[in-house]
Amino acid sequence: MVKLEYAEELVHEAFPAPLVESDTLDADSIFVSGVPFWQEQLFYQENGGVKPWELDRAKACRKLGKQMTALLENLDSVLRAHEKPDPALVRDALGLFLSVLFWSNGRPVMLSHLEEAVAELELKPLNCYDRLKYCLERGNTFLGFRGLNELMLEQRKLIAKQG
Repeated sequence: MVKLEYAEELVHEAFPAPLVESDTLDADSIFVSGVPFWQEQLFYQENGGVKPWELDRAKACRKLGKQMTALLENLDSVLRAHEKPDPALVRDALGLFLSVLFWSNGRPVMLSHLEEAVAELELKPLNCYDRLKYCLERGNTFLGFRGLNELMLEQRKLIAKQG
């Protein structure tokens, strides 16, 4: 296994580069478990990928929403059993929310200047950055999970309202 080196725009302490062979990953897949921001990686490094934030972003956000629902149900059951969730699962959930947040605004995820990037988004939940920051710092706790769940629900409502 080789450590995937994230593009400069995707470097963030909450998302360490995964150990994967990037050439084994499907370039058309909008969600790859364990590799958040796969499409952005292709876009920033090769100007490639399917760019779901440009094409049919509502459909892409719905697909990610279904993935997120499954992940959040899994996280909920783990946390209700008073167990510590798998960090990879938490990263996937956080990555899915960020993808939905940015893609619904017609942009690729930008982590290197996250606060500024979120501030520029038009379609976002109230106090989005502060709440997101809390989730990034405490995503493996029940309160962090609840916060992330609420952010996702609010973003999905905003997308539906816009559409």
